[in-house]
Amino acid sequence: MAPKILWVALPLLLYAAWLVVARWRGRAPARMALNVHTSVLLLCYLLSTAGLGIFWVANQQLPVFDWHYLFGYATLLLVFIHLTFNLPLVLNWLRRRAPARPVEAAAGGAPALGVPLAIVAGLVLAFFLGMRQGAGGSSSPWDGKATPNDGATAATAGGAGAAAVLRYHELSSESRGSVFMRAPGIAWGDAPPAFKQYPQARHVILPTARPAAPANTQPLAASLRGPAAGPRGRPRLDELAQILYLTAGVTAHRGGRALRAAPSSGALFPSELYVAARAVDGLAPGLYHYDPERHRLALLDPSPAMLGAPEADDADALLVLSAIFRRTGYKYHNRAYRYATADAGHLLENLRLASHQAGMLATLLPRFDEALAARALAIDGVEEGVLAMMALRRPARAGDSMVSTAQAKAAPPAQVYAPAPAPRDTALGATGVIQQATSLRLETETALPPTAVRLPAAAASAADTHKVITQRRSVRRYSAGPVPLASLSAILAGMAQPPQLSDAIRVELVVNRVEGLEPGVYRYLPGHALLPLATGDFAARARRAALEQDVIGDAAVVLILSADTARLLARGARGYRHAFLEAGLVGERWLLGAVAQGLAACPVGAFYDDDAARLVGARGHWVLHFAALGRP
Repeated sequence: MAPKILWVALPLLLYAAWLVVARWRGRAPARMALNVHTSVLLLCYLLSTAGLGIFWVANQQLPVFDWHYLFGYATLLLVFIHLTFNLPLVLNWLRRRAPARPVEAAAGGAPALGVPLAIVAGLVLAFFLGMRQGAGGSSSPWDGKATPNDGATAATAGGAGAAAVLRYHELSSESRGSVFMRAPGIAWGDAPPAFKQYPQARHVILPTARPAAPANTQPLAASLRGPAAGPRGRPRLDELAQILYLTAGVTAHRGGRALRAAPSSGALFPSELYVAARAVDGLAPGLYHYDPERHRLALLDPSPAMLGAPEADDADALLVLSAIFRRTGYKYHNRAYRYATADAGHLLENLRLASHQAGMLATLLPRFDEALAARALAIDGVEEGVLAMMALRRPARAGDSMVSTAQAKAAPPAQVYAPAPAPRDTALGATGVIQQATSLRLETETALPPTAVRLPAAAASAADTHKVITQRRSVRRYSAGPVPLASLSAILAGMAQPPQLSDAIRVELVVNRVEGLEPGVYRYLPGHALLPLATGDFAARARRAALEQDVIGDAAVVLILSADTARLLARGARGYRHAFLEAGLVGERWLLGAVAQGLAACPVGAFYDDDAARLVGARGHWVLHFAALGRP
């Protein structure tokens, strides 16, 4: 960031140096000359700001705003100087007294300083208040005291962790009336490196990931249901390489960024993947880190300590997903945990689908001990915290789907996991607290309402899983054409998988342009039907709820995922993390389903929580996720 600031400020610094030299030599420019000089600089900065904005918007590189907003700040400074020079003219015009000559100060032709100094003082005060926002609140906002809201009863039952969840969600929610209600701020600093490296480790170069041979491909619809038929032996290194690439590999480069197989808020990619290999042909047992930049594994420990997940002891491989929270937090601050967990859900759905295509069972573990896992990975659990684990196994026989034979023998003993100790403030503030609060320690179809709209039977897409994942990109512009109802039906049918971590997720749609479907707000029901909640044009309300983002306002359909707070917290704070992960899983199926249907989609994590809840009538629910859909 510092070099960018220097380059942006360079013209101003050079001009200021010239003024100093001119003043020292007794040749200070007159007021009119200063006015002209700053006007020329202002014009240059205005053109640079506008040009950068137009360029990046046209290229859909919306996260790459550093140059744009830095030039914008410099432009504001020049506007301020320009207005300072011309303020007397403006005031005289407003008083209907046209000046006979430019208004000058008595000494040296300098402008009057009273009003500019007052404006500067006001701006400094605003900056100070912004930096201190929330710092004057409770010194311990995570003390377990539930705040009055829809989840208060659940918080009482769930203990301090659930109360911390409610408090975090309240403090990280956006609304027009909550500008000054924030958790105590922290210094996020600059963005950490985009890729984590282990230069001293022994590395295993992975085979290049390629589309499967036609005889071995599996359509996306089949991958959603379960593993492909394949060999019965141990998984191979080339299969693991393919799985890792389709999960988190670099699939494109754009605007100086390495884009991955799974989307990420702001293209910041906080997720890291680790592999505990136990029975993989071609790979020695051990704990490895996956480097997506070079598509290789770094050996961390040939005999790793306990990872805190005894249910996966029989797995051929255990994949551990963590998040480096500062990658997201430096930009999104206290909302970082929401974005990081949703990003993780997108990635985990890719992992599940890629594993199924390779003929392996992929099982998310709802419970594990974060502290033990962090110790095995040699991470601190705060700056980088473990979010999820997925076990990979070969099916015991053809046709096995979501449950392995080892899991079917006996359910894990009750009370194996308990909530982690009461959360305490960390170096990451609210983000570290919510990670603690959601951590553990090792311990029939309903009849449809009469108003429901049954969707047409979903035709299975023949789109190949590998092709769909690697071609998925977030698209923010859509044509005015409607989405075929059959395509929407197919996408929703693909999304309707059994819950893996949380059964609290509810699916609502804002329908703007779908063939054969009246515009309005709908809820997706089990039984593949839509329940109308309200009819009419809700595009403008959806746009306002999503911070006036055109990608939502222009979409043919807007997906809104919410979570039932009582159900979410019924088993304690861990349900909060599970809800966001599950929302990411569902959201990724929406994105991949759009590609399979030849449509375009884009996830959106920024929205006004209260407006979004009112839009879908989500009383007793928290809105977690937006995503757009339309014709590209």
